[in-house]
Amino acid sequence: GEQSGFITEIGFEMYHKILDEAVQELKDTEFAGVFEESSSSRKFVSECQIDTDLEILLPANYVNSVSERLLLYKELDSLSTEEEILNFEEKLRDRFGPLPVQGSALLATIRLRLLAEKLGFEKILLKNKRFIGYFVTNQASPFYQSEVFSGILKFVQVNSQKVRLKEDKKKLSLTIRDIDSVEAANEQLKKLI
Repeated sequence: GEQSGFITEIGFEMYHKILDEAVQELKDTEFAGVFEESSSSRKFVSECQIDTDLEILLPANYVNSVSERLLLYKELDSLSTEEEILNFEEKLRDRFGPLPVQGSALLATIRLRLLAEKLGFEKILLKNKRFIGYFVTNQASPFYQSEVFSGILKFVQVNSQKVRLKEDKKKLSLTIRDIDSVEAANEQLKKLI
């Protein structure tokens, strides 16, 4: 009874997310020897938060109804593959016509979030023509011994004029300069894979 009351208060999706994170933490710590996952297929971050000063939205003159826009945003938030993003984009074009620039940037942001999660970023700032990505907070995470992180380190070494790795308050971040759009951020992150 207590658990179902807790689910009712925060919602099933949030409850499920919290439960998944707790299980993953146990796999990484107390049961690390029991659950061995391939580092190339492993997802180290369950959700990446993106903060930007760029205009990424479905404009009111594209989708007139506020409630319809909210439903579309909720659906967008649940997309987890490129195929789902393409289907969503086609649905938008079919219902509302050609996508405005801000709408294209919004879809690119979903792609950026998915790519960032694969690369171990918990948070991204896209502001003042800079990309700043904050890596997994847990310094004991197997992420830091993964092939993904090794690839990132090599990328930083090769591109040291434009890219910087920094540790501040026990949080590791990657900064890339001259990023003026979500699409440009996506192109840079693709090079990290």
